[in-house]
Amino acid sequence: PLFTAGRLINQAKATDLLREAAAQKFSSSRKTLVFNISSLFHNMLAQQQVIDSVLFSEHTLAAHQKRMDAMVQAEKAAEVDRMRTEVRLADVRQQLVQEKTRLTVYRRTLANLLGIPDHAYMFQIQGDLELPEKLDMPTFEAAFAKAQKKRDDYQAERAALEAKAMQVDAARAGHWPMVSLLGTYGGRWAAGATSGTGDESDDEGRIGVAVEMPIFDGGQISAEIREQRAELTAAQKRLHAFELDIRLEIETALTDIASFRERAAALEKSIAQARESLRIEQQKYELGRGTILDVLDAQDALLDAETTYHQAAAGLRTALARLKLATGEI
Repeated sequence: PLFTAGRLINQAKATDLLREAAAQKFSSSRKTLVFNISSLFHNMLAQQQVIDSVLFSEHTLAAHQKRMDAMVQAEKAAEVDRMRTEVRLADVRQQLVQEKTRLTVYRRTLANLLGIPDHAYMFQIQGDLELPEKLDMPTFEAAFAKAQKKRDDYQAERAALEAKAMQVDAARAGHWPMVSLLGTYGGRWAAGATSGTGDESDDEGRIGVAVEMPIFDGGQISAEIREQRAELTAAQKRLHAFELDIRLEIETALTDIASFRERAAALEKSIAQARESLRIEQQKYELGRGTILDVLDAQDALLDAETTYHQAAAGLRTALARLKLATGEI
């Protein structure tokens, strides 16, 4: 081919861009897998802490029930108070079973993400959910600019858009003539006997230039151009929609980080207050100045505060990982 009006070059460039887009999408899938494992890992850490809180609540209620039994025998407490304690203890034990079941589901899901057969062994995870003392949070504009440079899936969409533009140019080249250089060389042999001066074999060759001109194609080239332009417009719309999705992901991650951080900091203080409140209510009840309902309510408040705190701490770590995923830093 001597002249194709850019048809072959644009097709080759479009193919290279599509291959690049496929590789970038694969890299993006790997990063998404990293985020899913990170999120699940922190949820498991939080779930272990929740189980420890429920176990502590069960231990406290069991010890309180023993004191209630002694107080009932000594006629210092009513039988109905002991029954209420038993009911609450049964609820806590049922909650403990549910929390352990949830942790088992998390463990099997993590094994699936890691490609590990969970029946081979039951692995344990190690870590903590301590709140970071200081967080250097980027602005939305800086995070979005970083995402445009580092996100592989965004680069894949841009490469796909450029490939569509190349395909439009290649389709337009169909209206232009195509000039090619032709050359052949070979031997010819006679099929039968020759007479006179004829030879049985001879070398032949030719060289020349061919021009192909589309005179009438029934509108096929124009239809292909319109099709490629429509796909180009769709690719532009997809890229714009993807940019909006990235903006939403970054805004959500930044908002979640601020929200979970404030909640965890507030709950960290409320846990200490809930523990002190439980101690006071237990003493008041033993001195005959409080009710069993006050003790059980204080126990519920402590368990709820600890559970919510662990979930908020895990949510903060997950939100930080989500911000890294949204900006392409994973």
